[in-house]
This record gives sequence, structure tokens and C-alpha cells, in this order.
Amino acid sequence: MKILYVTNALVSSGAEDHLEDIAAWMKTHGHDPAFLVSAKSALSRQMSNIGVPFHEVFDRKRRLSLPYRIGKAVLSEQPDIISINREHNIIPTLWATRFVSPWLKKKPKMVAVFHTPTGRYYPGLKNFDGVIATSEYTGASFVRKNPEIERMTEIIHYGVRLPAVDETAKKNRNRTRRYFRDRGFPIIAMVGELWKNQEELVDAAPAMLEAFPDMTLALVGGYNEPAALKERIARLGLQKHFVLTGRLPRNLIPDVFHDLDLSVSTHRNEGFGIVHIESIASLTPVVAYNSGGLVEIIRKGGGVLVNGGVREFAQAVVDLLSDDEKRFHLGIEGRKVAEEYFSIDAMGKNHLRFYEKILAGKP
Repeated sequence: MKILYVTNALVSSGAEDHLEDIAAWMKTHGHDPAFLVSAKSALSRQMSNIGVPFHEVFDRKRRLSLPYRIGKAVLSEQPDIISINREHNIIPTLWATRFVSPWLKKKPKMVAVFHTPTGRYYPGLKNFDGVIATSEYTGASFVRKNPEIERMTEIIHYGVRLPAVDETAKKNRNRTRRYFRDRGFPIIAMVGELWKNQEELVDAAPAMLEAFPDMTLALVGGYNEPAALKERIARLGLQKHFVLTGRLPRNLIPDVFHDLDLSVSTHRNEGFGIVHIESIASLTPVVAYNSGGLVEIIRKGGGVLVNGGVREFAQAVVDLLSDDEKRFHLGIEGRKVAEEYFSIDAMGKNHLRFYEKILAGKP
């Protein structure tokens, strides 16, 4: 099976890491993934590393000729499936594919994949063969604006490669840290791009520090200089407690989660959250607001969902840091949840099953 994945993302966040994983899985299992990407993008490098072909069709300096470049790549690849993973790529890819359809050996099945709950209306969606949403929360946002897609939408959650874990070390709050080597208990972190309401975590920090004066709070991720966050941290006099790592290579993420005593999120509109699977897979419980797509992970186990605001969030973190037995129990529970529901193999099989279903003409 030939699957052509489409995304014009320049940087690589959770959705793009997911695409790298699914492409590698498909290739390993005898299928032929290929990509349409932006010139000089992070995905170009990622696909080069895993030996998956790609076409750099998206170029802001040559927008007028974009349909031609997309059509040329589609003709070259002759895909069975075209999977569009950025909303703004739906219309140009659909138009370009229709234009070259007389020269295609067979009509490819069109799939739209929604990673974030923007819930916009897209007139071309009714002509697609299938829709994948990475969470019930994200899927519902699009069905509200595009009710005709409900019958063709399937929820397929992300999956991750399950890291090796050391239960004995994780149970020891004084364990040797691998990444935050000069820091000790407790270390909490929010992992993700720096536009996900990290400000509320900064606001919650003083209440947490009353209970744990030596706490380290790490903000892991982001490509841009977080000037506003730094200013907020400085205004509250929290510089010695906060660590901003910037974006880290994926191979370091298991070490980060090994070090963390808790993983936290103050984002209330998360589409799903691959980092939260990575957290529970590493025996690290998650504390998050009871909102957004990440609820679909934590309601299965491995964390605490918080109703309320900053005060309630801070109290939930303090309570869990104060209870070593409960924290370790949630860590073990979360690992089992990741193994059962969120492995990369489960994700790959679900995508393949979906592709096979629409190729057979089944809704």
C-alpha cells in the first residue's frame, strides 16, 4: 500500500513526531509511505533519517505554483491513500489531485487527519473518503461544524514507543537524575510548545513552593524565545526554581520523564497530547485540568484530573508529591494504560485497518 502523507509544518511538534512514527511503522510492516512537506522543514530531516521519500512542495516564495507541484508529486507517487495532516492543505491537495486524476492509474482515497480541535468548516470534506481525529474531543469540534463527516470519522489515538523503565529507581525520590543532574526532589515539568497556557503553571508555583521550597519546575519544549514567560517568572521572583530547556531531541525525553516526579499540564484545549502518553509510559503520573483531549488518556489511569483553577491545581500537585505510595501506584497504573492502549504498534494497526476499510469502500 502506498500512503502519501501531506503536511506543510516547518517545525516538528507532537503531530509531526507522530507522523514520523507512523511512517516508520508502515515501512517496517511492508507498506510504502511518502511525504509532501515544506522546503527545509524538520520533517524533511526526519524522513531522510528513516529513509522515507519526500517532496518539498510547500514553499512560501512560490505559492502560485503550489497546485502544480502537488499534482506532479501525486503523479510521481501514484498513492492508494492521500492523508492530509494540516487543515490548510486540504483544499490545495484536493484540487491538485482532481486536476491530475485523468493521468492517475487509480483514484486515491482521500483522508483528512485532525490533530487539533480548531473545529473549522471545510466545504471539501464531504468529498473525502475518511476522516481521522486523534481524540474524541478534536473529532467532536469538527463534526459540530461539518456534520456530514460524522459517518466517516474514526478516532485513532497517538501511540509511542514504550521506553525501558526502572521501577526500583523510580520509587526512590532520591534517585540519581539523568538530565536534571543538579536537581533533587521534587521535580515537576510541563512538556510541550510554549503557547499552551504555561503562564498558569507559573501562577500556581508560589502555592506549591510553600509546601516544597526546593521544588524545580521545568518548561520543556518550544522553538521561540519565551520572553513573556521569563518576565512573568522574574516578576514573581521564581528564577531559581524554573528551568526552561528549549526543545530537546526525542532521544532525551525518556531521561527527562525518568527524572520527573510529576508531569503537569495547565493547557485546557489540548487536542490529545503525545507527551502525556510518553509521561505515563515512563512511570510518571500526570496532573492536568479536566479539559481537552488529554482527558481521554488520564481517565484510563495514570494521573489526576483537576476541576477548578490555579488554587485547586496547586493543591493537587502538592497532595500527590506528599504521597509517595499513591504517586508510585499511579506510575505503575499509567504504564499499564500505555501498554494496553497507546503503544506505537496499536496505533499503526489502527491506521492500517482504517486504510484497508476505506480502500474496500466501507464507511
